[in-house]
Amino acid sequence: MADRTDNRRTDTRDRVLAVALDLFAHQGYQVTSLREIAERLGVTKAAVYFHFRTKQEILTALLHGYAGDVSALAADAEAGQPLTRDGRAELLRRYAVLQEQWGSGFVLLLRQNYAEIRDLPIGAAVQDGTASLVRALAPAGAGPEDRLRVRVALTTFQIAASTAATEDDPATTEATIALALDILHGGDH
Repeated sequence: MADRTDNRRTDTRDRVLAVALDLFAHQGYQVTSLREIAERLGVTKAAVYFHFRTKQEILTALLHGYAGDVSALAADAEAGQPLTRDGRAELLRRYAVLQEQWGSGFVLLLRQNYAEIRDLPIGAAVQDGTASLVRALAPAGAGPEDRLRVRVALTTFQIAASTAATEDDPATTEATIALALDILHGGDH
């Protein structure tokens, strides 16, 4: 009996996160209310409050997993020797897989709600993870141009995810990786 109850609690929590992600991404964090999340789920506000007392807690929960995944990816890369050109390309491909796993809704959430995210404690973790990824992808002794090239290459995935809803083309992922590698390597592959 306890297992069934725990599964229902976890299921409701996961459903709250999924609905909140959709609403935050498409309407914005500021205009989405806990009442609206509850209504979309078909539950009471009390059921949402059982798992999350505030919208900020929901947003933090959504961002926590992503920040951890990006940080782990960067830590794996930074643990060894400075990356070779092929190593940087492999890390960029792994980042592409990560972006696909989190989905276009999550990318929209990040883009549409940047100001709110930046001001939260979890926002610093997201920024730190991205900064670690930039350090890992930049060649040893990279100057400002090389670091900017890395940031633009990473942004390519966000742009592609933002347009994925209107351009459902399976070749988009490979095209995005190719373009990001081209940017990363300065057009000389």
